[in-house]
Amino acid sequence: MRPMNPRIIVLSITALALLTTSAAEPPARQGPPRQTRPTSTKWDQMDLGPFFSSGLQAKERVLKSVAINLSAESPAAVSFDTQLMRLAHGWTGGFVKLPIGRDGLEGIPQMAGTRAFGTPVAPGWSLDDQFKDPRPTPFEPLPKSIASWRGLYLHGSEVVLSYEINGSAILELPAFNDENDLPIFTRLFEISPTTQPMNLLLCEDPEALGNSGGNPAALHTAQESAASSFCVAAGLLGKIKDARIEVIDGKRLVLKLPKLTKKTTFAVSIFRGSIRDLNRFSQLVNSKANLPDLSKFTKGGPRRWIQPVVTQGVLGTGEGPYVVDTITLPDDNPWKSWIRPSGFDFFKDGRAAICSVSGDVWIVSGIDGTLQKLTWQRYATGLFQPLGLKIVNDLVCVLGRDQITRLHDLNKDGEADFYENFNNDAQITPHYHEFCLSLETDSEGNFYFTKGGNLEEAVIPHHGALMKVSKDGKSLEVVATGFRAPNGMGMGPNNEITVSDNEGNWVPSSRVSLVKQGGFYGHVFTAHRTPKPTDYDKPIFWLPRELDNSSSGQVWVTSDRWGPLKGKMLHLSYGSCSIFLTTAEDIEGQIQGAAVKMPLRFDSGIMRGRFHAKDGQLYVCGLRGWQSNAAKDGAFHRVRYTGKPLHLPAEVRVLRNGLRVSFTDALDPQAADSKNFAIDQWNYRWTANYGSKEYSVSDPDKVARDTVEIQSVKISDDRRSVTLEIPGIKPVMQMRVRFNLVSAAGAPVSGEIHATINKVP
Repeated sequence: MRPMNPRIIVLSITALALLTTSAAEPPARQGPPRQTRPTSTKWDQMDLGPFFSSGLQAKERVLKSVAINLSAESPAAVSFDTQLMRLAHGWTGGFVKLPIGRDGLEGIPQMAGTRAFGTPVAPGWSLDDQFKDPRPTPFEPLPKSIASWRGLYLHGSEVVLSYEINGSAILELPAFNDENDLPIFTRLFEISPTTQPMNLLLCEDPEALGNSGGNPAALHTAQESAASSFCVAAGLLGKIKDARIEVIDGKRLVLKLPKLTKKTTFAVSIFRGSIRDLNRFSQLVNSKANLPDLSKFTKGGPRRWIQPVVTQGVLGTGEGPYVVDTITLPDDNPWKSWIRPSGFDFFKDGRAAICSVSGDVWIVSGIDGTLQKLTWQRYATGLFQPLGLKIVNDLVCVLGRDQITRLHDLNKDGEADFYENFNNDAQITPHYHEFCLSLETDSEGNFYFTKGGNLEEAVIPHHGALMKVSKDGKSLEVVATGFRAPNGMGMGPNNEITVSDNEGNWVPSSRVSLVKQGGFYGHVFTAHRTPKPTDYDKPIFWLPRELDNSSSGQVWVTSDRWGPLKGKMLHLSYGSCSIFLTTAEDIEGQIQGAAVKMPLRFDSGIMRGRFHAKDGQLYVCGLRGWQSNAAKDGAFHRVRYTGKPLHLPAEVRVLRNGLRVSFTDALDPQAADSKNFAIDQWNYRWTANYGSKEYSVSDPDKVARDTVEIQSVKISDDRRSVTLEIPGIKPVMQMRVRFNLVSAAGAPVSGEIHATINKVP
């Protein structure tokens, strides 16, 4: 028989022994029981860790929930609402039932069991009996002057919640025990001195038919004389003068605390079951209890994922200037973690931290020239759909749908022990589409990320917005609006901010934009302005659906060890699993540019990219879940420069009578033949319809691509540039330039340039 876990509160008929003082170092639990159901995803087989952050679909829905797995022996769990500081639900029979739509990315998790008790959508703490919600809308956290979510501590398998109420610091440890068939949830508290009395909402039963006071107090769900009568009861453990549990309005159980002049530890137990067992529960809560110091659980505890996983990378081959190396993911791991990389960054020592949209963060070492031994350590779990990661001062910051979480390894054992809420001001609704995406910092240390829209008229100010969080995490502001599905952004060397968006309503095709403060980028549903805009800020370039049906992030080449492209911006495609070399120019204040698909192929939908400071090479990661031609669920790659010629267009400039295209390598003089080039062009229509057909420039009502006449071609003296003379060149949303050339060394140089002309000089 396994030793008693400190989370499990030992209850017997004659005595209560709550968390003995010898429990400072609890043994690690093996994780939640495996979940199975006929229609499932790999998520169902995954050990999610001690807690799981998400929304929670229930009678009283939780938008930002931390579900805590309380017991592996007798499955039970609770959900803590980090917006309202309330224990929203407690249930038995399982942990969480994860959604299956779009590989779990569409839908809201549910309780995998039977609900035992719950609270209404209201603040968990109040200065009176009313528990009124002061928020203007239900989509935002409580004002920081009232409540503040600090985060949670892990100690082995124990989860200690940390928050503030009216300036008083609170630690809370939820627990469960069902000895002698008496299922009891317990909330253990440690609270700093308070300035006035406070009330704690324990549970509510709107259908209660009767009640009884005392310790415990109870709500009865049927007449006491009925054979099947049940109750939900709560009892106070620990002596606090003038503290008591009261029945409010016949439907609520509320703990009334007096003003506390010193740090105070107490516990509340909640029982749901037959009224016949109420006396037994009463004996237990009125027995002597030894309550531990919860601060002992906030310094880091025993490791949970002791065993590292070792993989071997695969070096790319080929004759081109770049090859794609594979940093093999630890898909075969003891916890069946479903690894779908959604963000990454590098530590100062060269290791990488990678987040998975399934909720994990892993750290990989051994990234060297050979990739022979890659050692993976599971570092954190239970995050809310993370889709961005940035390392600042060697601390991992992860963007989830609920918050930016800063991870701390308190005892330096290689696992995160404190999941700090860096900022949770971003508002959310239950709509699946409003992912929080990417995470970047500027030169001053401020954070930036994008948030998707809800595919219809926005209902919160953060739908379809680019947002900025201050360096200290204390404030959030909207930078720009009008985005639909901005699955990626970039931060340039001079704080240039780019954002991509994907085809859909009000987005006729995929686009990449250079963002300015207060800008509007096309998606009218998320314009957040009245009257509705009749125009939008033009993108750097559009890309047609066949080339990039789902855009992702951008990354600037910061290394001089990655060929002759330093300073260039690369654009990543999730949908086509590819990378584009881009070029941009500013003509009289109007940005415009072009993109060229690089001859590279990746295993999964490429979303995030960064250059490694040590080897100077490009690293990219991505996943499969939305629409993509990806072959694998996830991938982590290195794009390595081989030193061979690139033969790529490096610059595209619009002239008053044509285009000048510059290449990375010298061309054969025969490039000056117009037969080597072909140009066509078309426009899109900006409407509320999903995407757009391709419309003729000369006949706007005609669905067609127009052929563009090339009057002449001239080659520069250094033979690296060609000038295409185009009579009557004018602004166009999409221009395609096809070329079939030969380099000065005799190598074939062919491909396509997709340009956008917003302004002709």
